[in-house]
Amino acid sequence: MDRIVLVLGLSALLFLSPILSWWLRPSFPWYLAYLLWLLIILMIPWAHNRLFNR
Repeated sequence: MDRIVLVLGLSALLFLSPILSWWLRPSFPWYLAYLLWLLIILMIPWAHNRLFNR
């Protein structure tokens, strides 16, 4: 359960906080948003496996 909350919190921090304006700057590569989404997507199975493999 703790890892799922971690993934949710990280997602909210990256996509709903003022940090969003930081990584959307033109000086960063255009694919940075896709890399952040990929990070979140890859963390979901990690959190799910930990929850159900106790």
